[in-house]
Amino acid sequence: MNRPRLDRLFDDWAAKALCLGVAVGLFWFYTTNRLEERPLSVPLAVIESEGLVPAGQYPRTVRLVLRGESNAIYSVLEGDLVATLDLSGYTSAGLWRVPVRIEKKGSALGIDPLQIDVEPADVAVSMEPRVVKELAVVPSFRGYLESGYELTGFAIDPPRVEAAGPAGAMQAATEALTEPIELSGRDADFSITIPLRSSDPLVRFVTAKDVVFSAGVSRALVWKTFEGLVPVPTGLVRGLSVAGVLPPVSVTVSGSRSELDAFSPPADVLAADLSGVDRAGVHTVAIVPRFPEGLEVESWSPMAVAVTVQGEATGPRSEVLP
Repeated sequence: MNRPRLDRLFDDWAAKALCLGVAVGLFWFYTTNRLEERPLSVPLAVIESEGLVPAGQYPRTVRLVLRGESNAIYSVLEGDLVATLDLSGYTSAGLWRVPVRIEKKGSALGIDPLQIDVEPADVAVSMEPRVVKELAVVPSFRGYLESGYELTGFAIDPPRVEAAGPAGAMQAATEALTEPIELSGRDADFSITIPLRSSDPLVRFVTAKDVVFSAGVSRALVWKTFEGLVPVPTGLVRGLSVAGVLPPVSVTVSGSRSELDAFSPPADVLAADLSGVDRAGVHTVAIVPRFPEGLEVESWSPMAVAVTVQGEATGPRSEVLP
């Protein structure tokens, strides 16, 4: 009784197998087409070998395509998909093609179906021995100090740092630059903490990633000499007068360039102090500069002059020097 049933079961087995294959294919096609795709980019982390480091550029991110049910794939957090290049097993320098590994964690675990395609699937990485080198820290600047001010000096702490990278890049590395230090608007001493920046992304700072920059700022002074300035007699007793014109005096003044360029000496910028004279005759009196605030008198010559005074004292003194 069972034999005919078995015979009927295996009758036209090729056609039956074909139908089964078509049914499986249709089911797979249906399942595949109802799944959605979600593209995203994630950082590419590198696990370095103990003595070797990448010596050339490689992708910093990879593109992932998640395929699965809509509500499932859009619930996956980007941070729960980790793309890694594992270089820890490589022990000799050279060019290697390393597969990109994708690790699922957190919200990406337990999702089924979940297909993850990665592009690129592997990365060509050139590796060289890791070299550590000490570099001098050099400041870089942006902008300009307030008009009339200048840097009088600066200090960097620490002045030197250790950097590490592939042998070829470290051979060319000679200094560690700071991020630009903003000078605009500064008119006094200042101190800031500023990060270091590497001119080569393959070179990393080991002992310090930022430094303390301290600078001294002061007025930028220039010097100018005014020649032929004639002193004005002051403090003379009424009834007395000065005979003739006082000899000219030259004065050297310091200040900012803008102040000096804008300054025109008034007639009374120098005074001959006659407050100690109370009778006619020839007297030696001091010359007193009266330049405005902001201009510093460095020297003047002569500092005293001989003055011929005539007449007879009859009353109070004229203007007395302040």
